[in-house]
Amino acid sequence: MNFTNDVTIDFIANGLLCVGASPVMCKAEQEIEDLVRISNAVVINIGTLDEKHIMLCETACRIANQLGRPIIFDPVGAGASHYRTTISKKIISTYQIAIVRGNASEIMALAGYQTTTRGVDSNDSSIEAIKSAGKIANKFNVVVVISGETDVIIDNNRIEKIIGGSDMMPKITGTGCLMTAIIAAFHAVQADKFTAAALAAYFYGLCGEQAARLIDGVGSFKTKFLDCLSNYDAV
Repeated sequence: MNFTNDVTIDFIANGLLCVGASPVMCKAEQEIEDLVRISNAVVINIGTLDEKHIMLCETACRIANQLGRPIIFDPVGAGASHYRTTISKKIISTYQIAIVRGNASEIMALAGYQTTTRGVDSNDSSIEAIKSAGKIANKFNVVVVISGETDVIIDNNRIEKIIGGSDMMPKITGTGCLMTAIIAAFHAVQADKFTAAALAAYFYGLCGEQAARLIDGVGSFKTKFLDCLSNYDAV
């Protein structure tokens, strides 16, 4: 089940379908409990946030915690505005989150460090955000995924660094959002959240690498990336 932003909702739904997941994109309060109940994981992406979106996300988090469904949280743009940072910190401190996925600047902002960001793009490297990720992992008992040229996965006592992907990926709106959703799909079938996050990051990077070898430019990369996600047995 996905609470995500209006900019990337189509890309996320199609990407999840490509890996064999059954995505549900929810925007109505009246159906949240029914949909959370039939879901194996819940994605909370603050994306294009407003008061209604925040209310829906918090309602979904509360119900997911009550029903024991894992929440995968994407603090989109944390650090870009005080509003986004405050909402992100509130969600992770109020609800039991399984996995947090963000770029370096988002993770550093979530941990309370000063950082500079350009909208939803990071000005920091994933390696620079390791200390921040460790702080979040220890304080909230979550797995933290820092995405970047090197993806870093951290929990209370483990860390894994995965090098992969393509420099085309940051040029497509929604590749980070889709990565969060793919992590949720992996966690839906792999109970260990660290293992699920690491496998998802490794797979996602491989698909990006393969797609980059098949394209003429940014536009065709998006199409080929979806192809690679759907042909994952060959990756």
